[in-house]
Amino acid sequence: MDPKTEERLRERVARNPYVNFLGIEFTKIEEGIVEARMPLTDEQKQYSGVSHGGVLAALADTIAGFAAYTMTPLDKDVLTAEMKISFLRAAWGKELTAKGYVIKPGRNIHFSECDIYCDDKQVAKASGTFCVVRPQV
Repeated sequence: MDPKTEERLRERVARNPYVNFLGIEFTKIEEGIVEARMPLTDEQKQYSGVSHGGVLAALADTIAGFAAYTMTPLDKDVLTAEMKISFLRAAWGKELTAKGYVIKPGRNIHFSECDIYCDDKQVAKASGTFCVVRPQV
């Protein structure tokens, strides 16, 4: 990935209020691959102490989407068109890690996946379709 693309992605992360609210910290950014970690807080857990599925879905959408963004021209943006997530086991720990990667990039649509782990055990797998669009700003 060229430095200009990586800088733009990092700027976008820094300005994203939802990413910052969730406390997502990107640990790897390469063309077609993004890795991150996110703390699990009490407010994100159900009554039993397990992470809420919506939290896992939000993380998967963010990481798979940013992986798609790494393969998008700088004058374009990506929006989620479709997302599917499978919850494989309960997430009981203090931190989630996520690995997003592009399976099939395209001029108008990218297809990405995301694997989410808690305490080194895979807790979810997601796949998504991301539309390449003009920026809405």
